[in-house]
Amino acid sequence: MAGLLLLLLAVPGHGQATSSDLKLLISLQKPFEAEPEAARIYLQIHNSSLQPIWLYRRARGPHPAEKIVSEENQPTETTGGSTVQVHLRLADARVVSSIVSPAEGKVLEYVLMPKPRLVKVEPGSDYKETSIVRLQPAQADGDKPIWGIYQLTVDYSAAYSNADDFERTLGVNLWEGKLTSNTIPVDLRPPLPDSTGVLTGTALNKDLQPRAGMRVSLQDEQGLLIDQVTTGGDGKFSFPHLPPALYWVTGRQEGATEDTVTYRHQNLTRDAPSGDVQLVFYPEEITDAKKLVHKPVLFRVFDPQGKPQGGIELDATFSNGDVVDDVKAASDPDGTAMMELLPGRIAVSLKKHGCAEQVERADVDPGGGTDGFKFVYECAKK
Repeated sequence: MAGLLLLLLAVPGHGQATSSDLKLLISLQKPFEAEPEAARIYLQIHNSSLQPIWLYRRARGPHPAEKIVSEENQPTETTGGSTVQVHLRLADARVVSSIVSPAEGKVLEYVLMPKPRLVKVEPGSDYKETSIVRLQPAQADGDKPIWGIYQLTVDYSAAYSNADDFERTLGVNLWEGKLTSNTIPVDLRPPLPDSTGVLTGTALNKDLQPRAGMRVSLQDEQGLLIDQVTTGGDGKFSFPHLPPALYWVTGRQEGATEDTVTYRHQNLTRDAPSGDVQLVFYPEEITDAKKLVHKPVLFRVFDPQGKPQGGIELDATFSNGDVVDDVKAASDPDGTAMMELLPGRIAVSLKKHGCAEQVERADVDPGGGTDGFKFVYECAKK
């Protein structure tokens, strides 16, 4: 998952899951990385509790539990989610005293439209995903990279600003806390002798003026992520230490909820090791719901006696005059159903064989994280 971002939602049944019920294990696709390669880290979260756990994968957005505040000092939207932080330290303690700048691990994000979603992990099951991480070695005096063996650890943290609302309305507890993975070695190596290429460029608007805040990604010919940068006020970006090859440069606006992706390709050769590209972003009139960022929404359906209802068909419809979106799902035996919806007013119809249709309203808030809604469905015979 662009980088991997998860939020755990514990559905009550036999008590709320705690950090001791969750284990985070990591492994590497290969034990060494040569500049400018990005590492593929396999993450595995094991659920040893007696209840299902919902994992929230957020491709990007504000820091967990961050609130956006208006000029009147009032929160205008709530956000939440999870972060994955990578920690690197030199294995050779004798070299530590020479460090001027510490090593860093930067989780890379997905290139195309982010697809936040909720995934249920049953008791005793695992959730697995690959995180793409740019590992940068520590530096000694004179900006000299310190190559060699490092110890790599991952912290997974989750927080949510409306956790109390979930517990009160759905009887669902949002897991919050931090998990620390096992520690594994990784060998960071200098660029290969032929890695002398550099790819530069500028992000521009339709008037060919520099665009700040554009996330620019570098991919190889197979589409694998290598690196990412965010443009400053001059709109410029640069990717050094590249071997001869065909590269794809993709840009999108940081934090945009609409599809702003644009891309170019550039071929670097031994005779022409440098290249320069322009990423021009033209505003697009969005009419396709697939080009807008959806939000994971968790529903829970009960009968009038308060018992969870499984097998209820949910049909959610959104329309703002320009965009129409229709999403369907069915509730699990515990009454839960997850749908990826656009923020705004949603009409949700509930159906069950032999029962009359019931229409409810769900106002999905803007911003990151996830929303939750409780419905009481009374089966009125047709």
